[in-house]
Amino acid sequence: MKNQIILWLSSFVIVFLIGYVKNVTDKDYPVTGTFGIEGRKVSYKLDKISFDKKAYTNIIISDISGIEAKLLLKHNDKINEFIFEKIKGGLECSIPNYKPGVTVYYKIIISYKDQIFEIPKNDFVRLTFWGNIPFPAKLLYSILLYAGLLLAIRSLLEIFNNNQNLKKILIIGCSIFIILNIIINPLYNTYKLGAINHFVPSFSQLFDPLLLSILIIWIAGTTFIFNRIFVKTITVAIAALTVVLFFFI
Repeated sequence: MKNQIILWLSSFVIVFLIGYVKNVTDKDYPVTGTFGIEGRKVSYKLDKISFDKKAYTNIIISDISGIEAKLLLKHNDKINEFIFEKIKGGLECSIPNYKPGVTVYYKIIISYKDQIFEIPKNDFVRLTFWGNIPFPAKLLYSILLYAGLLLAIRSLLEIFNNNQNLKKILIIGCSIFIILNIIINPLYNTYKLGAINHFVPSFSQLFDPLLLSILIIWIAGTTFIFNRIFVKTITVAIAALTVVLFFFI
């Protein structure tokens, strides 16, 4: 029992670290930063994707009196300017939503007295709009995806337990990826594309080839292991390929 607890705790820690690394290295990770003006902090975050229902809102956190800012939005070679409004604890600016899949580029310019701060300097940040995804769909998607990753790591660590529970772990893992691929991911993508009551998405739009690849790997690997073919090698391969593909999802 103690050995099982150690293996599960180790799996959770490894998955947490993998998830953290994926988030901070992801191409959609927002541009964030903090700088000082007269000894006081100004913090900002420029998102690269938006799932907002009505409008994308950008917030600058600062309690400096007299600070001003504007947002420059570039789309189809046209640049529009939006002015930040004062709110409690900072500034706020909203821009209207575009259709799902549309990408625009923007930057913020902060001014205080005779100082100008251009973020990012001499460049723009990409912002892609997607349809609003209900919280239950997002939650189920994340839970199943990370549960599958957890089982991949746990199956690898089961080597230290003489593979006593390996088959059980693999069956549960296959079930999770089947549900994720057949039910949850298509639902998630339907909302993401804004297809509800508008159009029927194609097969390629509904299903993620990377998630399907993980499912195929798990089914094929489980078949080999149940037939006792290269058990350790296949177990390592399932875990390694799942982690690698996870970083591209």
